[in-house]
Amino acid sequence: MIYKTMLLASATALFATSGLAHAQDTAPVGAATSEPQDAAAEIVVYGSGKVRQEQTVSRKAIEILPPGSSPLKAVARLPGVALQSSDPFGSYELGTRLSVRGFNQSQMGYTLDGVPLGDMFYNNHNGLHISRAIAAENIARVDVSQGAGSLGIASTSNLGGNLEFVSRAPSQELGGEVALTYGMYDTVHLYGRLDSGELSTGTLLSISGVIHDASKWKGFGGQSDNKVNGKIVQKIGEATLTGWVNYSLHKERNYADLSPATLSRIGYDLDFLHPDYATAILLSQVSANQTAAAGRRPLPFPTVGVAFPAPYTNVNDTYYDSGGVRRDWLGAVTLDVPVADWLDASATYYHHYDKGTGGIYTPAVFSPDGFPLSVRTTEYGIKRDGGLARATATLGVHTIQIGYWHEDNRASTDRNYYAASLTNRPDVTTFLTNPFRSDFLTDLTTVTNQYFVSDSWKVIDTLTIAGGFKGARVSNGITTTFGTPFINGRIAAKDLFQPQIGATYRVGRQEFFANYAENMRAYISSFRGPFGTTQVGFEAIRNTLKPETSRTVESGWRFDLGPVRGVVAGYDVKFKNRLLAAFSGANILGNPSILQNVGSVTSRGVEVAATYQVARPLALIASYSYNDSTYDDDTVNGAAFVRTKGVRTVDTPAHLGKGEINYDDGRFFGNLAGAYTSRRNVTYTGDVTVKGYTLFDAAIGYRFPADSTFAGVEIQINAVNLTDENYIAALGSGQFFNNATSLNNTLQAGSPRQVFGTLRRRF
Repeated sequence: MIYKTMLLASATALFATSGLAHAQDTAPVGAATSEPQDAAAEIVVYGSGKVRQEQTVSRKAIEILPPGSSPLKAVARLPGVALQSSDPFGSYELGTRLSVRGFNQSQMGYTLDGVPLGDMFYNNHNGLHISRAIAAENIARVDVSQGAGSLGIASTSNLGGNLEFVSRAPSQELGGEVALTYGMYDTVHLYGRLDSGELSTGTLLSISGVIHDASKWKGFGGQSDNKVNGKIVQKIGEATLTGWVNYSLHKERNYADLSPATLSRIGYDLDFLHPDYATAILLSQVSANQTAAAGRRPLPFPTVGVAFPAPYTNVNDTYYDSGGVRRDWLGAVTLDVPVADWLDASATYYHHYDKGTGGIYTPAVFSPDGFPLSVRTTEYGIKRDGGLARATATLGVHTIQIGYWHEDNRASTDRNYYAASLTNRPDVTTFLTNPFRSDFLTDLTTVTNQYFVSDSWKVIDTLTIAGGFKGARVSNGITTTFGTPFINGRIAAKDLFQPQIGATYRVGRQEFFANYAENMRAYISSFRGPFGTTQVGFEAIRNTLKPETSRTVESGWRFDLGPVRGVVAGYDVKFKNRLLAAFSGANILGNPSILQNVGSVTSRGVEVAATYQVARPLALIASYSYNDSTYDDDTVNGAAFVRTKGVRTVDTPAHLGKGEINYDDGRFFGNLAGAYTSRRNVTYTGDVTVKGYTLFDAAIGYRFPADSTFAGVEIQINAVNLTDENYIAALGSGQFFNNATSLNNTLQAGSPRQVFGTLRRRF
């Protein structure tokens, strides 16, 4: 009922403002004009003048996606970038994986308006996912570096590249936007934004909100997301003060992890059992009976026997329900000051508060009254405070920058269990209270200090050399107040000299670039890091463990051949001191891992991307990437020798091919995009793989003319997975495993074909 009310209210607002806009002398923002649009210039920019492989995707690239989509889906059109997601929007965090040139999502750097977002992993300890940090509609552009990343980015995880998200500034003119999307699987997405225009005080304000709700495409439940974003820009003399606050409440019911066995036996539609409580209880009871029978003990549930009901053969094939909730506040204040004609300075303070929990019905721990299920949760908390300072001096042909970043992060990770019964089924997308058991209660700290110095030297008009270095020290600590494993201690990663040097050289309209860079990834204050073991295990590794490092060499040619422009780049990366957390057993059992350095990875590849402007409203964009990432060493897992040397790294496709057609004549606009992802390894030994797949997405829309009754109104229809391909999307959702023998549920099925319609009004 609430969404019917929302739909009616939104439609009323859309057309009411249309009537007002028609009475104005000037056309609303976004109204169709007689001039065709440049269909390519605003989608991908190929990083002219940059000494590294870098591209920018703009707001236009995000707007053509189904509303509610993560901006990562816009980034996925770039060469070298692989994105998989279980949902059509790329916003389901547990089932979304990003990799670039063989580096996974947690080995890259991310910022929003310069503020660090951490490593964007699902069990995050030092930030939050971009899908929660800001509404995608409020992003102006994303700057993507596939290789080394910039010296000044506030990140200690960017072994590979970085993604720098830049938010929209408040408009100089009074106006706004309302958009309503409705689609398959009861998808409702409502976005509204209001810009104050420049007030008499010189102040610019914007406020916006999002309500998103979509049912899962299989199983029970859905994904919901509520956001409020606010931003203010104030001139103070020659200085500019910018402040913003973003709020997010994100709830998601999970999709069940698959394995090759369950995929073959049950299929892509296997999901959690909710609302079939009886089968979930039965699976747990049969499992308990099998355990008792194996130990020659009386059966605890003699009436159900020792055979699982078809098609299930294991208690871990699936569970009753699983989901999570995250509540975030993220805000920052930045002061930009032009100190002199040759000197600019800026300073930023930011704060991030997060409360989150992820829950699953587990048969591994019974409720206190003997009921064969309980709800196991992992509960998270983050309180981050940080500051960034930067100064830029232009001294003749030199542009010198120095910067410093400090962050104090106090986090927590707790493991609790909540009672279930026939009449009490705890909701896994809420914050539960009164646990009957706790495995552990931990407090985690991360103190980060990082600096950089850089110089861009324009040697001659056609040659620029840029270089510098950064240094970082990151200290991680854990205090266990209760539970097992009981771990207390600290560990630090330090590298005070991580150099970079690069150059660009122009010959007419052609540009050549080359770059060399070194980076370090700090340890993480979570059970994915050095604290995911016992006290004895931690003491054994704390003085010998080394942080992961990378050395990146890349070069390329940015070509401009009139209607065709693009880039060709090649790279060689050596990733050293690779850290591997060895897991045992099903993911739901929560067994401790053992972190160890297991050698290095060599990654080499080629990327080609081009845009062909056929005519002003019509553009073709295409890219191809080849990546050869392999492990350089065999590993040892306990007493087991694991042959990984020369094996392609997990979840790393060798080939990525992408192409799209974009059309925009001012009124009609559209996009047809296709992307091929080749075979990927599921296990470290490569004995289990998933096949490659090709997906097609499309969008078509119409803007009403500026002189019509509905000036400023747009209609847009999106379709994802047009051919309704069955494929495996994200890998590693239940961790990665050595081989087929140890493999458990860790695959996520991709979304089927879905269609969405959007009505948008700009005023």
